[in-house]
Amino acid sequence: MTIYPRTPFNFAQTLRFILAPPPLLNGRTFAPLLDYFVDGEYRRTLYLGEQIVLYGVREVARSRKPALRVRILAGPNHDQAHQAAAAEVKRLFSTDFDLQPFYELAQRDPVLRQLIVYFLGMRIPQAPRVFEILISAIIEQQVNLSFAHKVKKALIDAHGRSVEFEGLRYNAFPEPAALAATTPSELLPLQVSGPKARYIIAISRLALDRALDLENLRHHEPQNAHKKLLELKGVGHWTAQYVGLRALGHLDCLPAADVGLQKVIHYFYGLRKRPTPERVQRMARGWQGWRSYATFYLWLTYWENAEWKNRVREEIRSQS
Repeated sequence: MTIYPRTPFNFAQTLRFILAPPPLLNGRTFAPLLDYFVDGEYRRTLYLGEQIVLYGVREVARSRKPALRVRILAGPNHDQAHQAAAAEVKRLFSTDFDLQPFYELAQRDPVLRQLIVYFLGMRIPQAPRVFEILISAIIEQQVNLSFAHKVKKALIDAHGRSVEFEGLRYNAFPEPAALAATTPSELLPLQVSGPKARYIIAISRLALDRALDLENLRHHEPQNAHKKLLELKGVGHWTAQYVGLRALGHLDCLPAADVGLQKVIHYFYGLRKRPTPERVQRMARGWQGWRSYATFYLWLTYWENAEWKNRVREEIRSQS
């Protein structure tokens, strides 16, 4: 099956964000968790009922237009599997999304005006399942990138399922049933803190019992979805904003308390010190309606090296 994304579309840059966190300053990189790139093909698992499907996505040339070829690699290989894989790829890569309104807004901001040149065609990848991104966000709360990656890998290895293809193992994120059956004492050896373990188990049980329909939040108004997320123990504004940005397709999320976002704003906007959440909110007034994309494009600079950042900052200063 072939998917034709709306232009502009940048498959290579999007994969940089999806495949792994940015390299650390010491040059350390991170092993894949759920997203893989093998032989020029992006690969990921999806749940199809009780079965796991492994699909692959490859960019192909089609009359100078971007095109993504989707194929089933392992698991059920029927029409339903193909349709499910295609739907997931469209959501993950936001292939139908129109970036033009954001780019028009970005022209009025000295930093974003430069960033859209370098990240042209980048959309915010949408997580296949809200449950996955919510649990991941809880793990990431108030810990550094390296530690969060280590904990998520331990959780996936211990409680996730997997499928093998051509001698390689491809992991799937743990299902609610798997995490609901655990206890805090079982998660502690994975370095999940006691409070976070209790939050994860409670949310998993609510999802398993269908008392909490996370996927249905995609159909709620952003303000209402945000409110419902905040009703969950362990979910604060940063987590709810991140879930909205990465799983619910909300366009106006602003995780103003995010330290990474504050550092990037400090650096590129030439501030004397790192801005407070309140100052971030004031600065973001000009991004109204598109604060999710402004945040995302600023985050993308973490994948670039110091030389690139210095050069772009000088370009911004020279054109201000």
